[in-house]
Amino acid sequence: MLYWGILFAIFAIGEIIIPGLVSIWLALAALIMVVLSPFINSIQIQLAIFCILSLIFIIFFRKIFKRYMKVKDKLDVERVKIVRLTAKEGGKYVYDAKFKGGIWTAVSNVELNEGDIADIGRFEGNKIIIGEK
Repeated sequence: MLYWGILFAIFAIGEIIIPGLVSIWLALAALIMVVLSPFINSIQIQLAIFCILSLIFIIFFRKIFKRYMKVKDKLDVERVKIVRLTAKEGGKYVYDAKFKGGIWTAVSNVELNEGDIADIGRFEGNKIIIGEK
C-alpha cells in the first residue's frame, strides 16, 4: 500500500512539473491501487490491475480532456494605434504609436494615417515592427 502512495505522489508531481495528461492517469490508477492493495495479496495481480487501469484512463479519458486543455497555436495579434508620422527613413515610415498605454516607436513599410490601427509583426529592441512576421 505504501509504495502505491509513493507512486501516486511521484506521478502527480511529474504531471505538475511536465503537464502532458499522461502522468495524471497513472497517478489516478496508483491512487485507486492504494485503496485496493490491502485486499489483494499478490503483487503481480496488483501490477496487472494498475496497468489495466492506466491504459483505460489514458485511452479513454486523455482524448476527452485534451480537447479542453488545448493551447492556442497562435497568439492573438496585438495592435497599435498610430499617433503621428515622425520620420521617413529609406523607404520606411517611423511613427509614434500607442501600445498598452504608452507611446512606442513603430516602423512600417507602408504609409499609415493618424488614428489607424495596425497589426504588430514583431518587436526589434524597443521598436515595434508593423505588419512583418
